[in-house]
Amino acid sequence: MTATTHTTLTTNWPVDPIERRRYALEQVERIRDTLEAGVSESQRLGWLEPASVHALREAGIMGIMTPDDLGGNEVDPVTAFEVIEAVGRIDPSLAWATAILLEGAGQLATHLEPVQARKVFSGGLPLAAASLRPGAAERAEGGYVVSGRWDFTSGIHHADYVAATFWTDAEDGATERRMALIPSGQFEIQDAWHVLGMKATGSTAFVVDSVFVADEMIFDPMGSPRRPDTPLARLGMTPYVLQMHPGMVLGAARRALDEIIAVAPTKRRGSRINISASSSLAESSWFQRELGELDAQVRAARALALEANQLVQNRLAGSGEVDLELLDLMQTACSFAGKTAQHVITRAFRHTGAQAIADDGVLSRLLRDINTILAHGVLGEIGFELHGEFALGLQTPQNRRMV
Repeated sequence: MTATTHTTLTTNWPVDPIERRRYALEQVERIRDTLEAGVSESQRLGWLEPASVHALREAGIMGIMTPDDLGGNEVDPVTAFEVIEAVGRIDPSLAWATAILLEGAGQLATHLEPVQARKVFSGGLPLAAASLRPGAAERAEGGYVVSGRWDFTSGIHHADYVAATFWTDAEDGATERRMALIPSGQFEIQDAWHVLGMKATGSTAFVVDSVFVADEMIFDPMGSPRRPDTPLARLGMTPYVLQMHPGMVLGAARRALDEIIAVAPTKRRGSRINISASSSLAESSWFQRELGELDAQVRAARALALEANQLVQNRLAGSGEVDLELLDLMQTACSFAGKTAQHVITRAFRHTGAQAIADDGVLSRLLRDINTILAHGVLGEIGFELHGEFALGLQTPQNRRMV
């Protein structure tokens, strides 16, 4: 499948941060019907259907991690979270793929040399997918010859470039991680994404066979950006990812509550065998109590994620960096969001009863998706383990593990 053709991005976003936040969220609402309409087809395809990707590009959503001067519409961490949360309320797969692709574009903008970045962005906003599993690369004059198979490459069907990870030896003998940026047409997408949930992310594998990649298209994903003049460029890779991931699962949890609230006035549980059953879930005190608790749990997890992102935003505004304590808070917020969303979606599914079990139903899809998402370290429970290590004083910036 060929990469999506570049389209002209919205470039007239407001400069004022408050107005830009409002405008960004309005863009999601403006294309909501298109995105909702594409969910079923994306599930069938195993990647996002073309109209959804076009709408996200045209609305400027794909540019929220890219500096304005390269054709993006860079937003602050709180707004980025809210945008992905809004997309996640439509569909978690859509939110995941969107986040990965727009993060990839932003990474190219800040980790390539500025002159090279302008060349890459000259034809429009390039979407990039990446795999962190290392492949092979041999040093050659002026670059590397890259070969191998990389998996779990979300959004690859829409990517103009893939970033293929490999190890290389530094001058001091240490082993360092690098990424090779390979354009569409020089890698082969494999049919290897047959999974329980998150089907529309298209997180399949790709193969590269002896492709030469010039040095100017090689970068260090864990290193300092080559362009530190925008706040998000100073985040570093891990917090760069952590800022948005809670949004996609909390958006999904809110959608689950939307679904159960919609059916509650007419849904009767046990009425086939118990004629004295309450006329509806909405009139049952036990359900009212549970719904209130589930709503409070989503709000609590959201408040923690917003607190973390606001602290990041304040730190970057003061030209600071994300330290170990703030990084730990961001990761904890991700894990708490994931665990909360799983509980809320599961309860909504159970309360809906037989109506929820249809394969193409919203709640059955959300249930599959949330349990698939939690297999990913960023949103899984390992974040609580790391938080415990931090609370016990056992962590340093040097020994903290990546999830």
